[in-house]
Amino acid sequence: MKLYNNVIYLLIALMLYILGSCANTTTPPTGGIKDTIPPRLLKVIPDSGRVNFPLKGGVIEMKFDEYIVLKEPQKSLFLSPPLEKRVETKIRGKSIIITFPLSLDSSQTYSLNFGNSIVDNNEGNQFYNYVYPFSTGDYIDSLMVSGTILNAVTLLPAEDITIALYKDNSDSVLYNSLPDAYSKSDKFGFFVIRNIEPRPYRVFAFKDNNGNNKYDPENEEVAFLDTLFQPTKILKKGLKELEYVDEKDTLIAMSRPSQLDLYLFRENPDKQFIRESKRLQPRMVYVKFSTPEAEVLSLSVDGADSLKIVKEFNIRRDSLILWFTDTTYKVPDTLKLSINYLKTDSLNNLSPFEENFKLVAPKPVKQDMSISKDRSLLPGERVKRADLLEFDIDANPTLFEEEGFVLKFKAPILSVNRDSLKLVFKTPRGEEGKMPYIIQEDSVTSRIIRIKPQGRILTGYEYSLRIADNALIDIYKHTNDSIVKSVSLPRDEKLSKLILDIYGANGSYIVELTNITRDKIFRSYKITGDKKLNFPYLQTGKYSVKITEDINSNGIIDTGSIKDKRQPEKVRLYTLPDGSSVISIPESAELEQRVDLKQIFNR
Repeated sequence: MKLYNNVIYLLIALMLYILGSCANTTTPPTGGIKDTIPPRLLKVIPDSGRVNFPLKGGVIEMKFDEYIVLKEPQKSLFLSPPLEKRVETKIRGKSIIITFPLSLDSSQTYSLNFGNSIVDNNEGNQFYNYVYPFSTGDYIDSLMVSGTILNAVTLLPAEDITIALYKDNSDSVLYNSLPDAYSKSDKFGFFVIRNIEPRPYRVFAFKDNNGNNKYDPENEEVAFLDTLFQPTKILKKGLKELEYVDEKDTLIAMSRPSQLDLYLFRENPDKQFIRESKRLQPRMVYVKFSTPEAEVLSLSVDGADSLKIVKEFNIRRDSLILWFTDTTYKVPDTLKLSINYLKTDSLNNLSPFEENFKLVAPKPVKQDMSISKDRSLLPGERVKRADLLEFDIDANPTLFEEEGFVLKFKAPILSVNRDSLKLVFKTPRGEEGKMPYIIQEDSVTSRIIRIKPQGRILTGYEYSLRIADNALIDIYKHTNDSIVKSVSLPRDEKLSKLILDIYGANGSYIVELTNITRDKIFRSYKITGDKKLNFPYLQTGKYSVKITEDINSNGIIDTGSIKDKRQPEKVRLYTLPDGSSVISIPESAELEQRVDLKQIFNR
């Protein structure tokens, strides 16, 4: 009897435990295999490829095997050619319902692109990039074009760019009309425009920031094809261009056939005017223009001798600095400046225009009292004087042979006492000697000078620039204290060297050694003919060589223009025989590559 009672008690306790576990709804369920299978499309009503689709009231339904959601449909889902209003979508059960807010055009082939917007409701598994073609006529246009769009400066893929085709050949369609067909680029800059007609098209691309399917030059980048494009490739199953590619499959994505290469750039603003004017220093005026190549006809400053005003444009000629070198001229607190320049008028023409400015002097910077009043000067220590000329000295070991010591000042330099400058070297054994040098003024600004060694530069040596007191004088009559700047050239046996034997040069080029993402430049050369370029002291790693065809020899990459039908200056990557633009540098190596510029820029 006792055993029977114990069994009863045990069964009651077990039942209470089970009931308690079932009632505990705050504990999440555990176990189960994570769902990684994307949604499956069961049926489309009407079928894909439908002809004679109604102009008004047409509805498309996509039925799936599970509940789905649309992720960022305003970004990923689009109709080609577009309507003035976007298509409307809603979720009904396991289906997507698509309707059209405006009437469709008659006898027109459309393609509804879903991009990566369709995902399942639970795990977010993505349905492949689905495209639904249909026509309001009795046939579907069956041609296509593929291509790649790159940033014109970095040559990196440009993602989410609108690539548009226009039947009208005029440039104005880019600003005023919707495309006759379009698509968008993926992560790799690749695009496919489907279901297009067998006729010539103008080809443009732009970063559609406001989603209006039109190019807005004020804040969007653009690209264009120089000639009309006539599509010939037929849209059919099995084409590599149409295969679904996972974003992680870089090799497969990069191997897709591409018919067009487009290079995205930012145009200069169309209207010329003075954007900004101010005094950055008491004896310095800064003027910023809206576009490059500004043309100043004349200028004057009340009370100042115009012959003693130094005028410095930057390389793009979109900013101007004025320096008052006449030390007898007492600059007023409020300076009156008059500039006569070519300004864009109401008819969009450049016309002479005089503009007047009143520029207030900047507030004086509080002196940094480096020596506290509470302590005495240390031996050899000096109080920072008010007329001290301060400047920066750059000395990069990898650029030393080409650049030497680069001195950067806040104001133009009036004089340099060559006898007060010395360039010396020290061998690895500690032996010292003098080295000849030249003083080179910068071609653009009087605030930069270079002290360049003349002679053989050796690894393991230390080079020092010694500047004595009062060797340099600027326009404010400020003078320098003595200073020594040294640079040591590496003697690390693990460092490597790359030599580029460049031939086929026809004009001016900029050659840059960069990292593979092209956002860091290790060394840059400007050449005007065939030449061997040395890139020493390289760490082991991966590099790229970027080459710019500098047509006007100004040392910068000039942008393009839609109005002038001018492409940006060509920037291309040097590629190895296997087609790769990545150069792998091992330790302790000296690599030499022959670079054919004609092959690079004519392909």
